[in-house]
Amino acid sequence: MRLAARSRRHLLAGRRRPGEQGLTLIELLLSLAILAVLTGFLAGGLAIGRRAFDADRVNRIVSGSSAAVQTVSTLIGSALPIPEGTRDQGPRIMFDGRQQTLVFVGLSEGRSLRGGPHKIRLRRSGNDLVAEIVVRATETKAGAPLPPAIQVAVLSGVREVHFEYFGKINPASPPGWRSEWAGAEHLPDLVSIRVDFEDQRRNEPATIVALRQG
Repeated sequence: MRLAARSRRHLLAGRRRPGEQGLTLIELLLSLAILAVLTGFLAGGLAIGRRAFDADRVNRIVSGSSAAVQTVSTLIGSALPIPEGTRDQGPRIMFDGRQQTLVFVGLSEGRSLRGGPHKIRLRRSGNDLVAEIVVRATETKAGAPLPPAIQVAVLSGVREVHFEYFGKINPASPPGWRSEWAGAEHLPDLVSIRVDFEDQRRNEPATIVALRQG
């Protein structure tokens, strides 16, 4: 009985017209068009997802860089007008500002470092912006060796660092921006920090820090 049913199905299939045995050309073209549209939607979705992922990654990197620059700004903003030198050398403070390095005495609030004044040096080392910190430098006796410095890489991927200083370096000079501030009787009014990164997407406008004069 099963053989008879199979024979009947084969007989009916053989009686079909040629146009009924599979897809027509129009149906095939329509299927290909639908497949192309679905593939385009899928590729577009993947591209949007990739761009969103890249944008999120860049935002995280920029946010981290901004936070690190803010940390550097806070360090510089804690600079103290600590006297240095003898009477023969004239009154001057421990602040040596150059275009790519900056040495000063900053005040720690006792969070990540011990509380009190510390000698801080900011400089570029390779592709890093490094902070070298000598703890309680002002308590060291004259002529005695300084304690070892704590070195911390504040920023990575750095190409150039530029410091500029605003103020009157002496009473006779007009206030203005200078590439150096050394041997002065007082701190500059403002310090500009500009960091150029190897990844240009991380570059931001210069950060201006106001210093306390007393």
